Amino acid sequence: MTGRAALLLGAVLSGRVISAETVTWEARALLGPGGSPVGHGVKTYQVAADIVAREHRAKDGGLSWTKWLKLDETFAIGMDIQQATTIDGFGLVVYRRGDEEGFSWEWFDRTTGAIVERRQGAGRVRVTTRKVGPLEEVASVELMDDAVLRYLDDISKPPGTVTHELLLKKGSVLKVAP
Repeated sequence: MTGRAALLLGAVLSGRVISAETVTWEARALLGPGGSPVGHGVKTYQVAADIVAREHRAKDGGLSWTKWLKLDETFAIGMDIQQATTIDGFGLVVYRRGDEEGFSWEWFDRTTGAIVERRQGAGRVRVTTRKVGPLEEVASVELMDDAVLRYLDDISKPPGTVTHELLLKKGSVLKVAP
């Protein structure tokens, strides 16, 4: 029995409900006209088992975290999480295995209540925050529209170069905290 199967069986026997989230995605390499598909899927996951977190401590002692979800053997998506009195925006990023000099950063600004909009291009998400003492941090985002995240496989390429796009489908949820 796998670890995940044992976890689910234990939850069923104890009467606990374990919620699963899903991300529906498609990746394209932008080589030639129209590009070419390089990956796609529906990733069903649980925060406790599938979200990877790395803590960062700034020189001033402040903490932040990078949290991500592996979509397949090549691509992952994630967020940089910081605690603040109010969350006015956040960045979503794409990671691609093997690209040590890769880069992705799509910023979303809060517009009204729980709705945030992508700063460059189309895409709205509903953000859920959680309180941590007097501060809050992003707990999850739900895509209200399809959103394309841009990716560059090597930062030495000319500014504005995009080598891949990762489409996150409407209804997808990236949940990084319980």
